[in-house]
Amino acid sequence: MTEVNTGMTITNCSFMVDSVDRRKHLASTNIAVIVLNSIFSLTATIQNLPVIYAIVRTPSLHNPPYILLCSLASTDLLVGFIIQPLYIAHNFILLSGQQFNCSLWMTKETLLLLFMFVSISTLVMISTERWLALHFHLRYREIVTMSRTLKSVGSTWFFCTVSVIAWPAGLPTYYFTAIGIVVITIAAILLLFMYIKIFLVLRRHQALIDNQTKLHPQSVSIRKHRKSSATMLYVVVLFFIFYAPTFYAMIHYLHSKEKTASVEQTILWEVAKTVALINASANPVMYYWKMRELRRAVRNVFGSTSATRVHVGDVITPGSGSMENEFRSRTEHQRQGSFSVRPRVSWSNTALSKPDLREDQGCSVTKSPEKKVFLLPRYLEPGPSFGWQVPSSSDK
Repeated sequence: MTEVNTGMTITNCSFMVDSVDRRKHLASTNIAVIVLNSIFSLTATIQNLPVIYAIVRTPSLHNPPYILLCSLASTDLLVGFIIQPLYIAHNFILLSGQQFNCSLWMTKETLLLLFMFVSISTLVMISTERWLALHFHLRYREIVTMSRTLKSVGSTWFFCTVSVIAWPAGLPTYYFTAIGIVVITIAAILLLFMYIKIFLVLRRHQALIDNQTKLHPQSVSIRKHRKSSATMLYVVVLFFIFYAPTFYAMIHYLHSKEKTASVEQTILWEVAKTVALINASANPVMYYWKMRELRRAVRNVFGSTSATRVHVGDVITPGSGSMENEFRSRTEHQRQGSFSVRPRVSWSNTALSKPDLREDQGCSVTKSPEKKVFLLPRYLEPGPSFGWQVPSSSDK
């Protein structure tokens, strides 16, 4: 650091300015940042971790849409687990009067930019995947494969990391901010274009379905894609709502043409970035609310560990309690084409009495006075007993 005669300290970060008066003006802002990041750091970690674990542990969710969703949830998890604690530590240092830690400040700012770029790039990939699923629904599995999806996710993380490293490597903050504005603007235009295309495809398919007397063969899958596309649209809208203050702060900084951040600019940055970090806690709420299959997977993974009782004659159906049962039921459904559920017969609740059953089977019946039948719980019911009689010689 280099000291200046005015008592102001310009850090070697070349952007942040530190002084006693500056810290007094920023005290209330730093307290609010610490409180909000402490709360939303816990919510982001607690909510995103089950999403990632459920996707990894559920074989039926190992497909391109959920792989991209897992990448987005991983970014949000790292925000709550790494970035927000770094923000808390940095603002606590400023409040406690300790020396300004430039390395800590640079680390949290670099990681914030990295995860912001990864998130918006992942949203572009998700929107592109939804458009491909609707436009090439017959060739979708050939075009969008697991290997290509994983390569796209890995490439996104690699190129975003390389581009963000340019700032700590020596690129001036002013030019790096301008590059960030250009990237966000291009991504916003791409997202808008993709969802306009998705809307046009959905409207065309809906018109085809309405013009036919019978249900269109692809209507079920089209409804499914439409619902998932709407969910991802909500996620995109949430992203831009929470990152809009950051975008405004970047434009305000470029317009001011200041080499160092003033007190007003710093307050604007802190408020904008805190609001942006809350997005990591809002995304999982949208997943749990709109995605039924993900909710079911989370319940199955984190639900009761007790084994599901299956009686003889029962057919295992999806959602019967364990992921193994669901996978077996789907395999059985694909092999037979369809399956039906045969309920377990309770002998105490049968419509026919025991003598009627014996008459139907051609057996002799010995009439006995009627007795009251008390229904027992299923686990206390005795097994069926017919009491067969051996025919006598006189009957012969």
